[in-house]
Amino acid sequence: MKPPRSVTAREVRALAHPLRLDLLDCLLNGGPATASMLARELGESSGATSYHLRALAAADLISEDLDRRKGRERWWKHRERLQLISTAPAEDAEYAAAIAQFESVMLQRDEDGLRRYLHGRGDFTPEWQESAFIGGWGLYATREDVDELSQFVVSWLRAHRVPPEKRAKNATLIQLTYRALPQRPPGE
Repeated sequence: MKPPRSVTAREVRALAHPLRLDLLDCLLNGGPATASMLARELGESSGATSYHLRALAAADLISEDLDRRKGRERWWKHRERLQLISTAPAEDAEYAAAIAQFESVMLQRDEDGLRRYLHGRGDFTPEWQESAFIGGWGLYATREDVDELSQFVVSWLRAHRVPPEKRAKNATLIQLTYRALPQRPPGE
């Protein structure tokens, strides 16, 4: 498997904003859309979505869908690239600050997703409630073990991301969080 490319500092800065990540998710999961369509879906103003879409385009994370353009209406699409951001320390202070902001945004999104599920789990069928999963383990592993597991997770994600028209009718949006972070053993 070819390893996914890492993001540039410009892309990290563009990604380190909650609305931009929501816009990327919408374009990835829902297909091409206009700023107005995305604004309605996310409960934002079209001015805000338009501004952030242009920022994502400037970072080359999305592109205009010229085949759908009609007059002044601009359609945007996801660039079909997987972005992976390393948690390794950055030597460039500006890049390190962007990484820290991105990590903060991602942790907040994870907490928000967990909170939404816990408060609204009764809205899902008993089968979905049974399939929902929250887990966390500590285990000893080598860097190579973690790399192998991470590649497996990314490969699985790539295989299961399909365009809306190919999605199973009973598919439900899930939030998947994966972390493999070294820890100091208790008492050390």
